[in-house]
Amino acid sequence: MSIWASSFDLEGNPPYAYQGSHVLPDHDDRRDDGEVLQLAEVPSHISRDGRDDRPEDGAPWPWLRLSLYAEDLVLNREQAAELHSALGAWLDRTGGRA
Repeated sequence: MSIWASSFDLEGNPPYAYQGSHVLPDHDDRRDDGEVLQLAEVPSHISRDGRDDRPEDGAPWPWLRLSLYAEDLVLNREQAAELHSALGAWLDRTGGRA
């Protein structure tokens, strides 16, 4: 049984297929439904001894799983904050462009 609980995915809005570093993406480009981008967290009630006797409404553990395709990475809170900052800066720089 997995300790991870999915908190975000792009299932309803799949990412665009990457076409190489020489191709400027376009909204009409192919989307790849087989590509999965997902975030998952470890809920507060999970404990190292395997018991789930902790409160379920507490803060999740400070680990975030980032999944792309079948590859998984685990980020700590500091790394997630750096990713958040980079994504926020990119959103700010792109303004309202869709």
